[in-house]
Amino acid sequence: MINRLRVVAVLAIPSFGGLPWDKAPEKWDRADAYRILQDSPWSPAQVKLDTKSTTHYTDRQTGRVDDFSLNRDQSNPVSGIEVRPGKELPPIPVLWWSSKVVRLAQQRLKQLRGSGGAAQPLDTPNLPDYVLAIEGSEPQRILRDPAQDLHDTIFLELPDGVTIDLSEASFIDATDDQDARTEFHFPRETDGRPTIDPDTERIIFHCHAAAKTPRQGRDNAISLRAEFKPRMMRFRNAPDL
Repeated sequence: MINRLRVVAVLAIPSFGGLPWDKAPEKWDRADAYRILQDSPWSPAQVKLDTKSTTHYTDRQTGRVDDFSLNRDQSNPVSGIEVRPGKELPPIPVLWWSSKVVRLAQQRLKQLRGSGGAAQPLDTPNLPDYVLAIEGSEPQRILRDPAQDLHDTIFLELPDGVTIDLSEASFIDATDDQDARTEFHFPRETDGRPTIDPDTERIIFHCHAAAKTPRQGRDNAISLRAEFKPRMMRFRNAPDL
């Protein structure tokens, strides 16, 4: 009985090995990799989905925009986004995908699952753009066929109010090893100068979209803000954006 208690006590002692991104990727266990992908400077844990799509219609006689339930004339649809106050919905993973640490964590998980070759060295190339990604097939459904132009509703906000416009969005289908994801590309340089200073205090990612073709009983819109802190986004003592 005493020996069993000693084993439990040892297992209960917290690890003081430091933050996962301060260690070599080959030393990450599953908890380390998931920490990077779900609750780290590269993946804010507080991002929430808190919207639904609404479809309104323009009254032909008055020109007033009404809800569908109030307007029997279903002509001239007007898509919109309605925020639902006070309702907590499942979090949407938002990743700073162009960082090396995020892509290395994905590779490490494949290794630990036995599908990535445990002896294969971990490596990721530099990407030409800053890339942020939203994971999940449902967000991708909305973003693949949006009612709005994504260039008008998705952008990065810098502390001084300057915004960085979306260059393009790309869609990666799900595989056995990873979920579907939507990638948002932003330029690394503007007029020959770096777009983002690694010492920037914070950057806010804005993403708003409603499905062009809503599905009944489903959330048909996304409206979120994800805050990143580039000063903290350092992997093995180097900026990692």
